[in-house]
Amino acid sequence: MIDLLRCPRDHEETWLVAAFTTMDGRFVVEGKLGCPVCNASYDVIEGVAHFGGEISEAFAPNVSTESVMRTAALLNLVRPGSLAVLCGSEASAAEDLSELTQTRVIVMNPAASIEDTEHVGTVVTDERIPLASSSVDGIAMGDCHSLLGDALRVLRPSGRLTVSVGAELPSGFREIARDDQCVVAEAIGPLMSLQRGS
Repeated sequence: MIDLLRCPRDHEETWLVAAFTTMDGRFVVEGKLGCPVCNASYDVIEGVAHFGGEISEAFAPNVSTESVMRTAALLNLVRPGSLAVLCGSEASAAEDLSELTQTRVIVMNPAASIEDTEHVGTVVTDERIPLASSSVDGIAMGDCHSLLGDALRVLRPSGRLTVSVGAELPSGFREIARDDQCVVAEAIGPLMSLQRGS
């Protein structure tokens, strides 16, 4: 999933240059990611890409099948190969969600340590979401409200976002459902102007 990562600094997007020092099969264990635009460097430590912030060492709690199915339904993960981002407290469902929906999952700022698999990777960030624009099909924001303002940029048009009740939706989203736990919103996407042919 390294091809999806981008420098979180505010400049034009480009792929990051990767240099790996330790691999375990196809999994990157240790290495560095470099930005060719601003020359920033980011570490990969024990398989986790670090763009700032700290990773929790807590143990991931078990997640019920019902909870995983609920997340899949709210994010509308119906197409195999979709990309979902699970942030903070939502991250513990990553492996089960990936298996259930055949979705690639990026865990962001997990509340507990998550084991990487072929379809699950972990990223830690304290600024923007370090992913390519319009690359994500669904984001379960959990308690990572500091990253909420960048969600619209990384979501595809009509991509889904879930946030806890009480969080303020950024402009560019349309609320489509809510209950006592969360709000589900859809990225509106850019409007296209229509012109009458002559």
